[in-house]
Amino acid sequence: MTQTDPTLADGTDSAALMTRALRLVQLFSTWPDARLAQLIRSARLHRYTRRTQLLSDDRHKRELLAVVSGCLEISSSSAQGRKYVNTLLGAGQVAPLVRLLDDVPLPYDYHAHEDSVIVHLPCDAVIAVLDAEPVLWRGVAQLALQRQRQSVALLQNQMLAPVRARVAATLLSLAQIYGAQDQGGLDLRVRLSQNDLAAMLSLSRQTINKELGRLVEEAVIERRYKHITIVDGEALRRIAALP
Repeated sequence: MTQTDPTLADGTDSAALMTRALRLVQLFSTWPDARLAQLIRSARLHRYTRRTQLLSDDRHKRELLAVVSGCLEISSSSAQGRKYVNTLLGAGQVAPLVRLLDDVPLPYDYHAHEDSVIVHLPCDAVIAVLDAEPVLWRGVAQLALQRQRQSVALLQNQMLAPVRARVAATLLSLAQIYGAQDQGGLDLRVRLSQNDLAAMLSLSRQTINKELGRLVEEAVIERRYKHITIVDGEALRRIAALP
């Protein structure tokens, strides 16, 4: 289910919320006020309930998706129905940058992994602002290069690292986005099932269950229903670095 919010329940104008939210996104954090206001005139704020597909009416629609709250799942599926989760994006993140290019077919689907608030930014409007103030393209280049570095590291990890290290590295990566310290350790505040991890790592659910169980036995993590807490971060980092 999706809902467009011209005004929020407490009377807050959605443009004001989008302005605050985009200031927390790396790509837009240093934009001049006038340029950000120009972009927001073309933006739309939507609320999505968990599991709702975004852009379901047009998978190739050229929009950037900025996460205000919740979690955005980016995935793709094979003709046989096998699912691969490319990433989970939390608040303050934006994707897909590649849609700033013309005519780039993307096989990805976008779903609200949790109840989420998303800002839709038409790529033509983003490009118009960037072209009007070309120095802002530098931020796009920096973010794109960071994403490329992460993609190369992920590919190398999936091709060369043992399963145990891949699972540990994925948990650490999620902790950077969703980790919140509490008395029991670093709590991953996002719903995370064995199926989710299996889809992210292209492994079977049984393999994921075995590796998570091993980490629990070693007191590296604690598990509850669709919930993980990292108890020993140093040990998890050592495991992630295994050759």
